Amino acid sequence: MKEKIMPKVISATEAANKFGGMLDEVSRGVSMFVVTKMGKASAVFIGMDQYRKLLEDIEIAQEQADPAFQALLEEAREDVELGRTISLGDLDEEFDFTEGELSKTS
Repeated sequence: MKEKIMPKVISATEAANKFGGMLDEVSRGVSMFVVTKMGKASAVFIGMDQYRKLLEDIEIAQEQADPAFQALLEEAREDVELGRTISLGDLDEEFDFTEGELSKTS
């Protein structure tokens, strides 16, 4: 598990003077910065990997909050509880998947 990165608080003036170093740190995923202006937090500077992960987490949270998703999830739980499941082998057979077809998509 990756160690949690704690944000560093930095003023806008200091951020302007140290931008290159900050860019290197965030792009390597070792730092994130909260940039302040006149003592108030006004921006966050994070790397692309952190940004992509954040967007993914937001998308997952939105999906999970969707009532239709919750209904499907509840239905799936009921299916498992009642034993209405199918093995992977039976699923492959039902949809006529072959090992060759499956390896093409990987």
